[in-house]
Amino acid sequence: MKYLIILYLFVFFIMPHAVCGQHLLGLPLVNNYNKTVYRGGSRTWDMKQDSRGIMYFGNSEGLITFNGRYWKSYALPNHTIIRSLWIDDHDRIYVGGQGDFGYFEPSEQGGLTYTSLKALIPEAYRNFADIWNTLSFGQSVFFRATNVIFELKGQKITVHPAAAEWYFMGKVGDSLFAQDKKNGLLVYRNNHWSPMLAALPYADMKISAMIPLGKDRIVVSTLNNQNYLLKDRMLIQLNKERWEDSYTPSSALIDDSTFVVGNAKDGCHIRDRNAKTIQRIGIKEGLVNKNISAVFVDRQKNIWVASDNGISVISYGSAVRYLRPNLENDVTGLSSLIFDHKLYLASSNGMYVAPITKGLSNQSRSLSSFSLFPKSDGGEAWMLQELNGSLLLGHNKGLFQIQNQALLPLSNRTGTWNVLPLSSVYPVEQALVGTYQGLELLNYQNGSFQSDGQLRGFVDSYRFLELDEKKTIWASHPYRGIYRMRLAADRHSYQADLLTKKNGLPSDYQNFVFKVKDQVIFATEKGLYTYDYSKNVFVPSVDFKVFEGLTIRYLKEDKDGNIWFCTNKYVGVAQFDPKARTYQLIKFSEIEGMNTSGFDHINTFDKNNVYIGAEKGIIHINYEKYIKEAREPLVLLSQVTAKSTLDSTIFEGYFTKSPTGVYEQDADVPELASKFNSFQFAFSSPSFGIHEHVEFSYQLVGYDESWSTWANISEKSYTNLPSGDYRFQVKVRNNLNQISAVSSYAFTILPPWYLTIWAKLVYLIMGAIGISIFFRIQKQVWKKQQLQYEKKMAQLRYIHQLEIEKSEKEIVKLNNEKLEQEVLVKTKELASTSMQLLENSGTLVKVRDELAKIGVNDEEASELKRVNNLLKDVEKNSANWDQFASHFDELNDGFLNKLKSNHAGLSRNDLKVCAYLKLNFTTKQIAQLQNITVRGVEIHRYRLRKKLPVGKDQSLSDFLNEI
Repeated sequence: MKYLIILYLFVFFIMPHAVCGQHLLGLPLVNNYNKTVYRGGSRTWDMKQDSRGIMYFGNSEGLITFNGRYWKSYALPNHTIIRSLWIDDHDRIYVGGQGDFGYFEPSEQGGLTYTSLKALIPEAYRNFADIWNTLSFGQSVFFRATNVIFELKGQKITVHPAAAEWYFMGKVGDSLFAQDKKNGLLVYRNNHWSPMLAALPYADMKISAMIPLGKDRIVVSTLNNQNYLLKDRMLIQLNKERWEDSYTPSSALIDDSTFVVGNAKDGCHIRDRNAKTIQRIGIKEGLVNKNISAVFVDRQKNIWVASDNGISVISYGSAVRYLRPNLENDVTGLSSLIFDHKLYLASSNGMYVAPITKGLSNQSRSLSSFSLFPKSDGGEAWMLQELNGSLLLGHNKGLFQIQNQALLPLSNRTGTWNVLPLSSVYPVEQALVGTYQGLELLNYQNGSFQSDGQLRGFVDSYRFLELDEKKTIWASHPYRGIYRMRLAADRHSYQADLLTKKNGLPSDYQNFVFKVKDQVIFATEKGLYTYDYSKNVFVPSVDFKVFEGLTIRYLKEDKDGNIWFCTNKYVGVAQFDPKARTYQLIKFSEIEGMNTSGFDHINTFDKNNVYIGAEKGIIHINYEKYIKEAREPLVLLSQVTAKSTLDSTIFEGYFTKSPTGVYEQDADVPELASKFNSFQFAFSSPSFGIHEHVEFSYQLVGYDESWSTWANISEKSYTNLPSGDYRFQVKVRNNLNQISAVSSYAFTILPPWYLTIWAKLVYLIMGAIGISIFFRIQKQVWKKQQLQYEKKMAQLRYIHQLEIEKSEKEIVKLNNEKLEQEVLVKTKELASTSMQLLENSGTLVKVRDELAKIGVNDEEASELKRVNNLLKDVEKNSANWDQFASHFDELNDGFLNKLKSNHAGLSRNDLKVCAYLKLNFTTKQIAQLQNITVRGVEIHRYRLRKKLPVGKDQSLSDFLNEI
């Protein structure tokens, strides 16, 4: 009996607490926004999301919006708190404030403008305080205050006064419920409130939410942290656990099996269909404050949490989870392994283990928790590996085998990095152990492992080891190169050759060795390489060109042929297409900077469970869900600002929703003055939590020739745009290369006044007048130019005629000079001949005189007489000198006559010599003509100089030429 009582107490008291302590193994990632970021008040009371994905927050300082990048705020006219929100099918935002309620809708400039509905309230009910709930039902919108519920239908407000006090109003499916302090739970039917549950479990019970879980199952949450099942007009308490009665103001449905509750003392509780808490998210899990005022679940299954001075978003619906073995003191995850339905995690301080629920596809949703494996702490646990059905642990203290919840040391000489089997045949008889200081040999005999000691060879830290088909062992060193090693035949020693950049590697640094697709692959700073044995060099891998240019630090192939990898910046996967035999790179931007840099590790258990070593434990990715639930992103144009001396916002991010449900710009394109020639465009994508990592591309049609490159930049500025028509368009791309539809905004920059149509018309008229005046003036100018031209031509003709005449005179002169020269030459020849004849005649006269002196007979006298007669004829010819002198004077301007008149003492012979000199005969020529010697001529010239008063400085020829 004693043991039965102990068993009873264990089952009913101890077991519930143990079960209560079992939470979901994986934690969602949390992003926090401080009030300095969203620029609002310290408390947020309600949250909703419109059809585009924009988030709206009812805050103590008004309405706050968030589109994924930019926060905006809109105050009520009376600057009071907004307690409640509701967004209808047309994205009109109904708000309930203090002493007022109404709605926000887009203005002409794309902003939100508020319209108050207070004027429609009957005068007797206009005095009310806070509107705590706002929602639509049918064609009406309901606003709940404590004393009255207002029903807006069209432009009429119907009043529903409280019998005592309205505690709650909510909608579940096609039913609208409300709780009255006096009448209990009511349902709205046929335009009036009908009793649903008059008797509640206790008198002061206040409902905070009614949540539909599956068909015909409604969970009722209360402000004191209780949950009930509404069934057959009865409330059945669900959570039998000993909850502390703390303030729980808000709950929201996650899916058909879970909902979230916001608690004022303990953060968020994730509960299942039976209202059992399966996960708590508080400060340790990532929230900055655990005093929760409101929770909301968006379409991406992100949980939005409003707390004191902040708003948080929990990426609960994401395929990415954190597994943190120690929430008090986070450890770095270095290796992980699933073994015997347990998840083992080797970390920066020992090894942790957590049971995994059997048959659960997503292991991160196991109801479990981590515990530190005994005696595994006190140093880094580097490696977990299954070999021959046993689990091995590489630790800073050596190599261990995990058996029966205990660590069995296999080698404790030095720290162990990894274990490399030397055979692919099971069981493996020998394996190499890479340690801090060389290699060790591990033997397996009779079902147990035994270290054979350290091998002789080059000592280094061998963290990465791989074996190729040629039995070559490859080891990499981060800053030395690649080791090529061969074991000796007795396997007690090895030879190691260091290969570096000289052997084909891009660099001596950042080289790693892995085995992918049964190939030994070398990850480098420039992509993946293989070793060419024929040339004994490293060459770029032909099969893995998709990694070209990437600095790869880690590679791991999964069962589907996908290759998971880590670069120096991010984690990704090369998704394999078996039909095309190609790869597509997918980047996990959500976890960028969270993985362990330098000690990367990926465990690809299956497509639902991929474990990545992280700075805070392990990151779990449900890859199948990640791919399947990927949604095409949406891009929003958040704001357009025209800049001049003063900036002007011409669009604030809200297009009008068309009847077809499409958000587009109005037909009226804004026309801006020419001074607004610089613009700034802000854009975003309503993707929140870990889904917010997207890239944008944009183009200003009319200015840009093509789309910009993809970048995580959400603003673009343009300056000094010329007048014209423009259209800015933008699109967004997620990490799965899905591209959104294009969002665009058109505008026109008007030309300056001097380029307007009227100005151009004036310019045209003035131009026509100017052209007319120009042609008239030009005509006169042409006439004047014609007259000047004609005058000029006449002058030119006259000058030409003068030139012709001058040329003719010159020609005549030249001809005359030529003729004169010819005449002079002929005259000289004639004079020479004549003078010669004259001289000859004189000689013949002398001969006649001599013949007369000769005595002859009669017969000879007769002959001599005949000769004398001939000589008389010759003498007659000497009279030709006078005729020659006459002609010579005619040709030389009376030279001989002037000479005789001026110098009477000149003889006939002197005149002849003067004539010769006038004709420029030389002394020698004159001597020949005179039949005298040159000396005789010179003497004759000397005498002439005496007879003619010729100066000493003047030649005789020059004197004669001057006469």
